[in-house]
Amino acid sequence: MHTYFIGKEEVKAYAKDLLGRFNRLQTFPNAWCPVTNSGDVIQEALIAEMKERQDPRLADIESVPIDAVKDKESKTVSVGFPEESDPDRKLRGKSVLLIDGAIHSGKTMHLCAAAILKHGPQELITYSLIMKVRSAFVPTFWGVAIDELDRAFFELGTIPNHRLDAGHIRPQAPVHFERLSERHVGEDLLETDIKSMDRVTWSDRLFQMQTSESPPCTYLLMRRDSIVGYLTIHHVSSDVFSIDEIAVEKSHRGSGYAGILLRFADTLARQTNSKVIQLLGFESKVDMYRDSFGYRTIGKETIKLDDEVYIPMQREILYHQRPR
Repeated sequence: MHTYFIGKEEVKAYAKDLLGRFNRLQTFPNAWCPVTNSGDVIQEALIAEMKERQDPRLADIESVPIDAVKDKESKTVSVGFPEESDPDRKLRGKSVLLIDGAIHSGKTMHLCAAAILKHGPQELITYSLIMKVRSAFVPTFWGVAIDELDRAFFELGTIPNHRLDAGHIRPQAPVHFERLSERHVGEDLLETDIKSMDRVTWSDRLFQMQTSESPPCTYLLMRRDSIVGYLTIHHVSSDVFSIDEIAVEKSHRGSGYAGILLRFADTLARQTNSKVIQLLGFESKVDMYRDSFGYRTIGKETIKLDDEVYIPMQREILYHQRPR
């Protein structure tokens, strides 16, 4: 177990970092929904930084707090907006930012996102300063990704690059990840033109997650409430992390989603102390894996499945040294 300490200066640094990432979005979010007190703290840091910069966009931002209340007996969480907040008027057609301080299981964040989407925003961007890697909801942006048993307090000296954004120039659409679960099995399958993957249902993948001796895990890349891509991973050994599947809906190719999927896989691999990531690269994508993401071919063997040719590839993990 590791303990992370994050102080006011570090929160300020993460706020600066987040505002920088906002500049690469297609639309700057103008309706902010902080979740409880921890979300308020992050919002205050963002506002303070924008005031310091005299950012004119601050005048267009409207705060719409969202409440999350946990029932002690049933342990269920209910979310909603205060009656006086008029969320339908303030959120409809807007670019909305949902802000939380920490995501653990992801259930509360998912409920909050669903509550916001009911009011018809143009788009929904999500952020949490701290995110546990086993969360079922992975936000658009985060600051620190920690393991399941780790603890996080406020005071950390360095900012680990565990985030979805890698500083690309292209505009980035707001997305988040969700771990495949029962609620996804009725969703339409993606069309990726990869026959061996397109015929596998979400139910089949979930069954593998629940019954395999060394279970894989599938993460869905969500744009609003639509699946635009997915990633299936598993641990070959304590040192080797495997990407079993990586795919983007063909209508969304060229949107940078493949890079987001690969960077998320890198985050998961580093958080489990793996030394290498392996994958079977599509023959037509080998140059992209090598030139853009640092993978190299392993040997000369190729694998054929249906009409598809795959080439084994891997790359070493770059670590952020954890505080001890």
